[in-house]
Amino acid sequence: MSAVDWDISPRQPSLWRARAYSSAALAQLQEALEAGFAHAGVPLVTAVAGGSLGRLEASPVSDVDLIVFVDDGAPGCDERIPGLERAFRGAGLRAPKPDGIYARPIGIGAILDPAARGSLTETPQLFGSRIQVLLDGRPVCRPLQFTELREAILRWYANGTGAPGWTHLMNDLSRYLHAYAGWQQFKYTRSDDDGWLLRQAKLRSSRIVTFAGLLFLLAEHGRQPRADVTWLLAHLDKTPIERVLYVMAQYDDVDATQVLADYAGVHARLADPDIRRELIVASPRTAGEPVHCDAYTEIHALGDSMMTALTRFALARQHDWPLKIFRNWLF
Repeated sequence: MSAVDWDISPRQPSLWRARAYSSAALAQLQEALEAGFAHAGVPLVTAVAGGSLGRLEASPVSDVDLIVFVDDGAPGCDERIPGLERAFRGAGLRAPKPDGIYARPIGIGAILDPAARGSLTETPQLFGSRIQVLLDGRPVCRPLQFTELREAILRWYANGTGAPGWTHLMNDLSRYLHAYAGWQQFKYTRSDDDGWLLRQAKLRSSRIVTFAGLLFLLAEHGRQPRADVTWLLAHLDKTPIERVLYVMAQYDDVDATQVLADYAGVHARLADPDIRRELIVASPRTAGEPVHCDAYTEIHALGDSMMTALTRFALARQHDWPLKIFRNWLF
């Protein structure tokens, strides 16, 4: 794969359709949410989509993470913004869960508080929102303010220095990935639209690529002549799979073709309502419960192939990326 072939193209029809669908949905959401926030008197800074919509991989069966950032010192805002569910229905999307960790708006000051660096008592809402802006966040409202916030978060992780080593950010990424994986391993709740097998399928595909996308960019940043945030900022508009493929393409690595094929294969299956239903119905409710699901067997194999290719690529960079990168990953 050459350096010019990393972009998603019609050769991956499922991802290509999802990109068009997501772009249209974001445009519809922006207008509806701006009006809803204004009507409710919400002192909005920016609203950010995460998950499949942030990755430009959404479909009518996708759920959406919506993170709302507001001015500091603003009066308490009701998380049920008027017209919120209607706005999402109009865009062909399921509204965020009202009891999710992103249900309430977040003040900018809490996200950028220097005292929060390294905190083990920070709420999942604050920790998750800060990381998600960098992982797969995409603006729904006020893109300029989103870009400014994303840069501020990156500089927060750099601790205000001009030459970041990214140790803090890599530690937080590892913490988030392994905590998330451990949580999902033992979360056996099942509902009409979610289940253990569906969550595992997402973890082994889009979640892994989302983490790999930022980790690979941080590793590649270590090779750049200017060791500041400028280079990294220039690549953060890329979706996670684009980030992965962009970095892999710098080395003409044959594994990039395998990663994209496996990733697109899982995405196509998860965008199929019948397959999603099969995964949910077959999901175990307790540990050790037998699982029989042909769709998941296929997804599991694709995920294995993709993660093997990503691992092989990373290990092959031992003479390209600074040793500190591997030290931070391992220890």
